[in-house]
Amino acid sequence: MTQCPKGAHELPYEDDTRGHCDEHGVTLLWHGPPITPEDFTPEPHGRRFPPPAPRALGRHPH
Repeated sequence: MTQCPKGAHELPYEDDTRGHCDEHGVTLLWHGPPITPEDFTPEPHGRRFPPPAPRALGRHPH
């Protein structure tokens, strides 16, 4: 069972897709298998250029 993040108890309702605690109004959703270290391995070709810099709000490049 999963611990409620707002209380020191297990979630009263939990299944394969979510867990819920009525007392604290918390719902946790899970999608698919847990992430493993292999999920973070770099792609073999990698990125050739850095990502574009973010633009400041209210400024236009023209």
